[in-house]
Amino acid sequence: MTIINSKSLVEREVSLMQKQVAQLRTAGIVPKIITVYVGSDPASYTYSRQKQKFASKLGIDYGIKELADDASTEEVLAVIEQLNNDESVQGIMVEMPLPDHIDRKRVVLSISPNKDCDAIHPAHLGNLLTYSPTRIPNTPLAAISLLEEIGTDFKGKHAVMVGRSAIVGKPLAELLLQKECTVTLCHRQSQNLKAMTQAADILCVAIGSPEFITGDMVKEGAIVIDIGINFNDQGKLVGDVDFASVAPKAKAISPVPGGVGPVTNVMLFKQFVDKLRAECYG
Repeated sequence: MTIINSKSLVEREVSLMQKQVAQLRTAGIVPKIITVYVGSDPASYTYSRQKQKFASKLGIDYGIKELADDASTEEVLAVIEQLNNDESVQGIMVEMPLPDHIDRKRVVLSISPNKDCDAIHPAHLGNLLTYSPTRIPNTPLAAISLLEEIGTDFKGKHAVMVGRSAIVGKPLAELLLQKECTVTLCHRQSQNLKAMTQAADILCVAIGSPEFITGDMVKEGAIVIDIGINFNDQGKLVGDVDFASVAPKAKAISPVPGGVGPVTNVMLFKQFVDKLRAECYG
């Protein structure tokens, strides 16, 4: 059994991006991302600060535009419109979750797809489905990158995606299809879910349910990618997969923490830098 360690992948990509960002700055391009943070959710704010620190390590300017808990949808839209029109800002993110009174759909649709670092605008999913991706959601791309890192043979393999969100499950299922896997897309309400997961050569899980997938749901020799981030009853950070019971049966498994999460941030900045380089150098 192989524990898929993301450390070498992260270090390699960070080193490359540092050089690429330095080259962009030499060419007169100052990479800049602004995150719009609405409210007072401590986890979201901590995540924003972590990304800011990561960006600084790469040489990317990263600002956080903070709005109060009671900010209206119109106020959020006005900030995004300003950022859309600001030529010094090449990347925009909106930290989720937004307060309940904010119209999330309107906010997402207001972000210029050209500046959407999280690829949450539906245009990106449409482009992915038509084999002309402009930007891929970062977490699915991180999962694929980890599978590639261990030399996964995708062609003809049965990949099961447990989770159907528009930002993880659906795009990851499509990426696996494009890798020539046979893909089953299912979720917690699927009938015979256990039979589906037991048939998986590659099992990817993103349902937000602590340690939901147990050893009896996985076949011997499966590759398991755990995309969940949860806290169990003891307050421990865990994934959607019960690592203790699944790992002994798996050919390879990504841990939580230390698996998909760190690579997600890398893919965010990698896609941002790649886009700037394409615009600069053609």
